[in-house]
Amino acid sequence: MKKKTPIFIIIFLFLLSGELLADGHIELSVHYSRWTLNVAKSLVENTVSSALESDLKDRFLTQIQQDYPSLSESGYSQQVVFDAPGSNVGFELRYYPGGRNGSFSLGLAVEQSTLKVSFPEVSANLQLTDVNTGKTANFQGLAYGQFVIKPLSFHLNMRWELLPSKIISPYFSIGAGISTSGSFFDAQYKYAYTGTLSLPDNSTKQYSQSDTKTLRQIKDDRLAEGKDFPINFLPILQINFGLRARISRMVNLTLDAGFFDGFLFRGGLAIRI
Repeated sequence: MKKKTPIFIIIFLFLLSGELLADGHIELSVHYSRWTLNVAKSLVENTVSSALESDLKDRFLTQIQQDYPSLSESGYSQQVVFDAPGSNVGFELRYYPGGRNGSFSLGLAVEQSTLKVSFPEVSANLQLTDVNTGKTANFQGLAYGQFVIKPLSFHLNMRWELLPSKIISPYFSIGAGISTSGSFFDAQYKYAYTGTLSLPDNSTKQYSQSDTKTLRQIKDDRLAEGKDFPINFLPILQINFGLRARISRMVNLTLDAGFFDGFLFRGGLAIRI
């Protein structure tokens, strides 16, 4: 099947054609970024912890009830350690329609990112009650989980420089991008846990479980169950605030921070043609 060219790439190439290109300037740049969700760690941790609680608790109960079907949940609590590091590298083609001292520019970028959301340690306490006898049991577990996605994405963005003729100029940019479908479905989710079930007769039983799946496998599983998988790519919203420093007539350095489906801190080198 022939792949369609994203519409924003067609628009960008159109803007570079004809008289516009003759009047403006082109800039080529490379950049490297650090990505994280840890800037808003407490907020994200609380949000994700709720979803994780339901998933883990169901896994614990399913495995325990295969051996002890009369045990049912009577209480649950967990403590979550959260971490979300990542990195990004990209190449950008930028067009200044107003020429060398123009404040507005339009950029087209190709980005390769590695975004991780991990739970290095989750401690769980599941209280259970025997529905036949009323006696209680307890399950203590330790779990680990990680989601890793390495999207190859294409971005269109607009940038405004406040002092374009100065050596140092602040700027603001906003844009959006989409990942390729292949890199999206190659994303990987894995988890593992071990735990001890303490029974009413003071005996114990050990449990453990682990699994690794790609989004492609998760999608296939859902479709096989008759469920939808509503998205086939990763949409990315990008907002940056930064500084551009002119090293020479042709060479600029940039340093900025902003939002990129998370928080991004970026440095770059640009060559103006």
